[in-house]
Amino acid sequence: MFRVNINNIISDDFIKKLRDSQSEILKKSLSPLLKEIREEYALGQTEEFKKFLETIEQEASEIPPYVNKVHSYFAELGWFVPFYSSSLHIFKEYAKLIDLEKHELIEDNIRNYIRGKLPEIGKNIEEVFPDRHKIIKTALDAHKDENYILAIPTLLAQADGMFSDLLDKTFYTNAAHKLEDIRRRLLTKFAENGHPPSTSSLGFLLIKQLQEKSIIHESFGDFERKLDSNSESDPLNRHYILHGKSLKYDTEENSLKAISLIGLLCDCRKTFTI
Repeated sequence: MFRVNINNIISDDFIKKLRDSQSEILKKSLSPLLKEIREEYALGQTEEFKKFLETIEQEASEIPPYVNKVHSYFAELGWFVPFYSSSLHIFKEYAKLIDLEKHELIEDNIRNYIRGKLPEIGKNIEEVFPDRHKIIKTALDAHKDENYILAIPTLLAQADGMFSDLLDKTFYTNAAHKLEDIRRRLLTKFAENGHPPSTSSLGFLLIKQLQEKSIIHESFGDFERKLDSNSESDPLNRHYILHGKSLKYDTEENSLKAISLIGLLCDCRKTFTI
């Protein structure tokens, strides 16, 4: 990292043009990073400014494999994580933990992360899904009261409705052709709102987890084959819970996973409308 003084070196207009041309994609989906850039760095001499931009471009070029690994890992476990307002480096940190097979540490970290995001998620729901706020707030209150029996089904049902609001499609599926259709619809929405219609665009990478396979989506048969009858609780699965098959779903972790999904869907709507 570096810091230079721009006073009397280059004009404000020149800086603005460079920022506008080099950061158009980043500002669409990584507003926290850009805020950090504006607040933490004073950019100056042309050569150093070029070096700074090269650093940003290098970071961006390294993101896709990290994002793919992290999103796929979490989705398989039933976590759909709202990383929208997080540091860019969170993907690298989790990718490293995945490589080291630190699974318990990852679970502890992500549970604490979502616990800390609860106020923000509640605020985002009111802002971007106001018609659903009353229902989801009631479910979040139930979660706070540790009434997971009521919180989880409500949140899973509302998540399906939110996804339909966004993409005019139901959410819970692992069918390859349906996941591909979700990908196309996400990219179409991005293009409609002025984002680069590319699977490698940073905006798409932050919400691409919505097109990943997940235990949440599994059919009755696939899910039942994985169930441990001796376990004290069932994993989070939409079909098993909402069709009344699961009697052991009421855990804090499952409730946090449902809340996390709600948070990611809020992020998705916010990303569409930046």
